[in-house]
Amino acid sequence: MTEKRQYLFTAEADKIQDLLFSSSKLREVAGGSQMLAEFCEKAVIEQFLEQLVGGGSIILSGGGTFRILFDSREKAEKCSRYLPEFYRRVLGGTITVAELLPVFDQQEAIDQAQTNLMKAKHLGKITNKSPVQTPYLSICNSCGLSIADGFNKYEEELYSCERCSRKAEARKKIKEKFLKKFVKFIDYPDKKALNFPEETDEVAELDKTGRQYVAYIVADGNGMGTIFSRCKDFEELTELSDKLEETINRSLSIPTDLILERIEALKNIPVFPLILGGDDLFILLPAQWALDFTLRFCRKFEEQMATLITDIGLAEPSANISPTISAGVVICKGKFPYLSAYELGNELLYTAKKVGKEDNCSTVAFTLITGSSVVKTSEAESTFQSSYPVYSLDELKQLIDMRLTLKDLPRTRKEQLEALFYKAEAITKFDDLRSKWLPERETLVNRLSKELKPKILKAFQELGSTKEDHNWIPKEGNYYHKLPDLLTTWDYLYNLEKKTSEYFEEKRV
Repeated sequence: MTEKRQYLFTAEADKIQDLLFSSSKLREVAGGSQMLAEFCEKAVIEQFLEQLVGGGSIILSGGGTFRILFDSREKAEKCSRYLPEFYRRVLGGTITVAELLPVFDQQEAIDQAQTNLMKAKHLGKITNKSPVQTPYLSICNSCGLSIADGFNKYEEELYSCERCSRKAEARKKIKEKFLKKFVKFIDYPDKKALNFPEETDEVAELDKTGRQYVAYIVADGNGMGTIFSRCKDFEELTELSDKLEETINRSLSIPTDLILERIEALKNIPVFPLILGGDDLFILLPAQWALDFTLRFCRKFEEQMATLITDIGLAEPSANISPTISAGVVICKGKFPYLSAYELGNELLYTAKKVGKEDNCSTVAFTLITGSSVVKTSEAESTFQSSYPVYSLDELKQLIDMRLTLKDLPRTRKEQLEALFYKAEAITKFDDLRSKWLPERETLVNRLSKELKPKILKAFQELGSTKEDHNWIPKEGNYYHKLPDLLTTWDYLYNLEKKTSEYFEEKRV
């Protein structure tokens, strides 16, 4: 008797960020994440398969990623037609469907399915594109795109479209649905009484400087495709996917617990994952602890992920698998648009992942935006750049520790050091660095108190290079230093294990 052939359906939602950030209110952005989570629930997809396709076995269904096994090509083709339309009607987005794959060997199918999906995305095979609307009636005040069908329930003077209204309503269930597993791992006594922020202002008001800054983290696991491709069968793939979600949530909860301990008169959980699917993350959090939070999250992810792949049996001695993660951190005003923060964070993430892949380590790149300008970016043509492009976790830890070491640095001296590094960016000849910049640095350092002078000299050396007296780090034809990053992100390098009051003992001169 001939064995019945099975077919693997592979699909992935397109540009989830556009779906979420088409609305301008945090309530609706969070509600969009909740709606996506509800759509991807196995019970929902199982019901869809039973009623419209005739059954199927779900391998993956989460974060907009779908892998479904069918016992006939006819059913797989039905799913290819109906699931994208179902997604469009419920969420208003689109799905890329890869070429159907007959299954001869499960491990080979897992690897080939990802290749087919990337090929389909590259070719732009998007099913059911949503039509562009040109409304002649009132337009939704949140997304600014769709026709409004009534007033906003939460802000009655504003109009809202049907989709944004559904997002706002879905927001109510976010703690019990989309972020249920994250909340589960938070170890805070009164967490049941806490919800997530309704607006970004609730996080911005935690900025002790009074400047109303927040931070966004965009993170993504490195080499996850390689790890998933080592799964020997669909059962192992499902187990890895499910436990990866638990690993992410557990890793996030550890530094979240520390933030909750640091905030007096706690009103909500100020760490708010807006995208949390697979190993992809986009998180809103208080700015002052953003970099230490990122450091602790990445370290915990490495630890938890290494344990996971060992337990599943993927970490064979010959496999040479070292789980790492990269992150881009954007520190900005609370009013800064979500989509702009996400896009800038992704640019930083791309740079960090490139270095992480080359050095086989977890990496972090960050930037501070003041007003509408990015502080950290130096002129591309400058030989000496007053920043450092990408940090390893050890380097980031060093930066955070040095911030506490220099807590007594007077603001005037801090500003003079910043100006000193900016002057270096105008230097084009190396001889000028030695003849002009180094003497000016020496003069400035000699003005410091006898307590601070050795600390600053230590910072020049440990945050730079000890091989040269100028301490600049040579890298790909340019020279970099990490001390300017410490000076520009001064108020956002707090250690979560230290009381905030320990950082407010600076002398003003």
